Amino acid sequence: MICKQLVLILLLALQLHAFGQKNCDCRIDSSRVLSDKNLDVFLAGLNLEPFQTFKDKKEIPAAIMQQLRCLSYDSFSLGNPGEDYRCCCTSSWKLPSRQLIFLSKSEHYFVMAYKMGGIATWVNVLMLKLENDRIVDLWSGLGNYELKSAGDVYELYRLYKKRKKGELHAVFDVVVI
Repeated sequence: MICKQLVLILLLALQLHAFGQKNCDCRIDSSRVLSDKNLDVFLAGLNLEPFQTFKDKKEIPAAIMQQLRCLSYDSFSLGNPGEDYRCCCTSSWKLPSRQLIFLSKSEHYFVMAYKMGGIATWVNVLMLKLENDRIVDLWSGLGNYELKSAGDVYELYRLYKKRKKGELHAVFDVVVI
């Protein structure tokens, strides 16, 4: 049980580190994200709006990428699916720290799943609420390797919320490579 709690604390710390506060256009309330206070708003948006899904980082709008670069510790380095990335502690530091799985866009929402690595490899899900390509809210949590669209993200979190109440961030396994 203690080991599971230590893994959870490590993952939450990594998420907070990945989106540390800087002087950016948008401010992120990390405690609100980690306590899932805004998750229901995102789930409603995922269910109501039509999305287009892509597997190329070039489809990320420039304004969103600029904000993500500002929010992250590493200018949000991201490789496309199938490209090398820093999957493990022996990977080159010249590689991007993330590998895109998919991104989905609608009028008011942007959803992206990507792999990250280090000591372990995991999938991170990033959901953004937008107004004129400007981030007005953010939710980030762990996902799984089967995610292929915003609809998959909606189903994953909807089923989890129906099955259990509590920490969404602790339900997913970390795959050690």
